[in-house]
Amino acid sequence: MSRKTGKLTKVEKFYIENNTDKEVGEVAKDLNRTKASVEKHIAKQKTSHVDKVQDKKAPISELFGHKEDRGVTIMTPAASETADETRSSRVNQSKRHKNAIHIINPENK
Repeated sequence: MSRKTGKLTKVEKFYIENNTDKEVGEVAKDLNRTKASVEKHIAKQKTSHVDKVQDKKAPISELFGHKEDRGVTIMTPAASETADETRSSRVNQSKRHKNAIHIINPENK
């Protein structure tokens, strides 16, 4: 029986990602794929994971603690640190809206 060719399907990618404890040859045999294609996907996943961790910072809203059933939101230490780091970009607002809590039409600064 010949090996499958072409792109890996989502199911095959999922199987590879969730069976990292198995040897590459065993995973390739289970999927009827070549070792090279499985190794290539594993290498791609490792580099993309490193890039995501280094480049992507969580949006500030995800750093807050939420309890939606009670309508409560709490600032966590991580959210506070992120707010401190980004303060300089938020402080440079126009003087016209300096004391405003809410700007109705932000295009008319």
